[in-house]
This record gives sequence, structure tokens and C-alpha cells, in this order.
Amino acid sequence: MLACLHAANRNSINRHFWGAALLVIVHPDVKNWIKYARFEEKHSYFAHARKVYERAVEFFGEEHMDEQLYVAFAKFEENQKEVWISFAQFELSAGKEESLSRCRQIYEEANKAMRNCEEKEERVMLLESWRNFEEEFGTDTTKERIDKLMPEKIKKRRKLQAEDGSDAGWEEYYDYIFPEDTANQPNLKLLAMAKLWKKQQQESEAAEVDPDKDVDESQS
Repeated sequence: MLACLHAANRNSINRHFWGAALLVIVHPDVKNWIKYARFEEKHSYFAHARKVYERAVEFFGEEHMDEQLYVAFAKFEENQKEVWISFAQFELSAGKEESLSRCRQIYEEANKAMRNCEEKEERVMLLESWRNFEEEFGTDTTKERIDKLMPEKIKKRRKLQAEDGSDAGWEEYYDYIFPEDTANQPNLKLLAMAKLWKKQQQESEAAEVDPDKDVDESQS
């Protein structure tokens, strides 16, 4: 018991140290921001981790942004659904008296954290996991609440383009409209920028693996 208290105190002290250091210094080294965010994530402070990334992006700005930060932010966002669900299941498996309320609180925090998630399917899977939890352990009131959070699934069409820029017809796809989004209209700019940076990195790495690809395509 004492060991757990000491560990919790150390984590609290470490979190205070990281936060105070960045607030006072406003550290110019992006690696320290990433370390701070990953420290928060490691100890299951996911909402805090996201705030650290957002503050870092705001601090450095678009013109002075480091690629490492965008890639780390994008990977964090991609992994959120799995991390949150695992966290909720771990809490539930503890079997303590407060486990149900704590598990529901985790789903609440997860839903708030993933409102800016660009991958809507990931958010849907999180809500479905939450709904399964409520169907087994919840009340009529909690079941009704999660039902109101579920998105409307609609079919859309988008235009396709071939590699040469010519029209390639149309394709149908499904989109999700979340009730909370229509009320709050979340700003996806930061995450969209992170996704773009990651895509550019992947394309750059692919070019390094196969440097003759662009040459071959230009000659064809």
C-alpha cells in the first residue's frame, strides 16, 4: 500500500515538474514537449497528453513546426481509441465497488478527447464499446444517453481522379454525422495538419526505399 502511495506521489511530482518547466521556460526543444506528452500518456492522463500536443503546436506555430511533433501528435490520435477502450476494460476488470462509475467516467473522457478525431470510424467504435458497456451494466437513463450520442450514418458520393488528373468516375462511401458535432462544430485544423505531415513523411520514406520510382513514372 505504501509503495503504491509513494509511486503515485512520484508521478504527481514528476507531472508537476514537467508542467512547471514548460510553463516557465516555454521550452524551444520540441523533444521535451513530446517527452512530456508521452509521460502523461504513459500514466493514462490522455486528456492532458492531448493538451500538451495542442499547446506545443500553438507555441511553435505553422512556420516553425518540427516534423517530429506533428508525427507524434498524429500517432497519438490514431492510437487513442484502442488506448481508451483498453483503459476502460482494465478498470472494469478490477472488480471494485467504484469500477463501474470509473469505467463510465473513462468513456466520457474518451468521447470528449476524440471529438476532434478525423477518423470517424474510430470514434464510432469507441461509442459502440461504450454502448455495449451500458447495455450490460447501465440503467435506462445511461442507455438513453449513449443512444443520443450515436451518429447518423449517411451515404455520400465523391468524385474520383486518375493519376493523370482525368476523371475516374464516382464512388459511394459512408459518412457519420454526430449530434455533438452539429452543436459544437469542432476545429479539426491541428489534427488535419498533423495528418498531412505524417502523409508527407510516409511518401518521403517510400521515395527513399524506391528512388527510381519517380524516374520511371516521369519517363513513362
